[in-house]
Amino acid sequence: MALRLPDPLRKAQQEADRLRATPALYLEAPIERVIADSPQLDRRVLLEGIEQFHAERMVKVPPPARYPESLPWVDHILAVDRELRRLAGLTDRQMAIYRSLSEYLTFRGFAHAARRAAGDERCRGAYLPDTDRGEMTIKNVDDPLSYWKPDRSVPKALPGSALLNMIGVGSGLHMDEEPDEIFPLPAREMVHHYADDVPAAVEFFKRYCPFWGRCNIILFDRMKRSCVIEKCSFKYMDVFWSGPDGQSHVSGMVCRDPETVQGRHQQAMRQRYLKLFGLPPDGPDGAFWAACRKFEDKLAGALRAMGPRPGFEGLVGLFVTPWPEGLNKTGLRPHPESGLVGYTLQTHVSLLDERKYLRWQRSEDGSTYPAQPEVHQF
Repeated sequence: MALRLPDPLRKAQQEADRLRATPALYLEAPIERVIADSPQLDRRVLLEGIEQFHAERMVKVPPPARYPESLPWVDHILAVDRELRRLAGLTDRQMAIYRSLSEYLTFRGFAHAARRAAGDERCRGAYLPDTDRGEMTIKNVDDPLSYWKPDRSVPKALPGSALLNMIGVGSGLHMDEEPDEIFPLPAREMVHHYADDVPAAVEFFKRYCPFWGRCNIILFDRMKRSCVIEKCSFKYMDVFWSGPDGQSHVSGMVCRDPETVQGRHQQAMRQRYLKLFGLPPDGPDGAFWAACRKFEDKLAGALRAMGPRPGFEGLVGLFVTPWPEGLNKTGLRPHPESGLVGYTLQTHVSLLDERKYLRWQRSEDGSTYPAQPEVHQF
């Protein structure tokens, strides 16, 4: 597969334009979100060391003998960042926040803050190769209302119609073990250049395991093969292949099998976080993880009940109906002291055989969710 990367200057210009348009969204909101979720933290103490960590990431180049695909990507990333700093005028601190905040906090920031002094559960989706309207994908996008604005753009291509497709949801940890490789290789972007089917993509992700995490994904291809990769951590990944019905589903912040190596690691990291900050197991963090499990159980159970050929109306109803009857969040606060309130902001559906894309979007003030979607034909 020929490798054609975007022009670094053009890519940097696109990122600089987004940063200049809404700097708070990229440089302030991510930190505000962490503090809202973990109010015991001091912002100044939390960010001490982030510039040093980011500098370490950028010089820790992956060994080409072990990661042969990485060399052009390293050069590309370094070129983009040089141009981005020049175009957007970013300081060392701002560049570190923009590129490395999540990894820094997960590997070092929370531990550092604990020596000195849970995110919102997001998204779920499913791939259905055989419904009463053919091959279909569906996904809810969940987040707090902060900075939310409905998306007025139209996709240039039908989502899910490529040779290799991915449905991703967030699945992070407050704290995680730092892997040996920390250079910011974009593994989820790279895979499309080296794999065009699900088996090849799984093998690629296994080889590049240390470079990506904090997400769960569904992979599916033109042969209607699919699997789920759960990867809340950077050191481990669990692969769940679809069963005889070909269906795959994914939920944010969940390890569906708590007895895998990663499942046990997730539990250990949660307990480490609670212990470091002296938090009770039945506090906001514990309530948050319990809510994650309830949403996963709801999704998995509903899909089982629908059988091998589910109906379009039932699937859409599951995703757009308010919780607890459905999966749509309408201001979910798992615990009275939770700092973040969850909403379902969008529902996306691709009807691949009909070449039709549907999108539901919550109003900007959060008060309403549409009964009927936008419809886009491809």
